[in-house]
Amino acid sequence: MRAALFIDQLAERRPVAVVVAGDMDARPDSASMRFWTGRQSLAGNSVAYQDAWEFSNPSDPGLTFTTDNPLVTSDWRRISGRRIDYILLRCPNHAPAAATIASCRRLFDEPTHGTWASDHFGLTCDLSAAAPDLPS
Repeated sequence: MRAALFIDQLAERRPVAVVVAGDMDARPDSASMRFWTGRQSLAGNSVAYQDAWEFSNPSDPGLTFTTDNPLVTSDWRRISGRRIDYILLRCPNHAPAAATIASCRRLFDEPTHGTWASDHFGLTCDLSAAAPDLPS
């Protein structure tokens, strides 16, 4: 929560696109991801980021940690696949978005010459700059 609120404070000063990305180690329905996506407040605080995967692929769970990847160790093989990696775009308050999500897809979800990049599949996101407001 502290990181999200710190980023929010910085972003309020300038109308720029803010992207937060990484291994959040949490499923989309977890309290922490519900907080990041504006679906749950914590201690009276809230932020709102758009989940690029959910926006671009609403009916696909987008598993990024799964036993489909042989690098997932045997300790984790008893647990079902999950999406724990995210690209989040900040939804500004009372201002037009500086960018919009054009697409989001997995990458490194297949081996290259027999070698896997990681035990997680990666995500990549294409953003489009929002059109500037034109005077009326």
